[in-house]
Amino acid sequence: MKIFKEKGELIMYTALFVLGIAIFGYLMYVLVKPEKF
Repeated sequence: MKIFKEKGELIMYTALFVLGIAIFGYLMYVLVKPEKF
């Protein structure tokens, strides 16, 4: 059973996942250290 039809699709989902983690981490950093902003 193939979850991803193409290799490009897997790369796209991986990029979106990494981007989401980066944004989430940045927001957490801003909330924890608001005095710098």
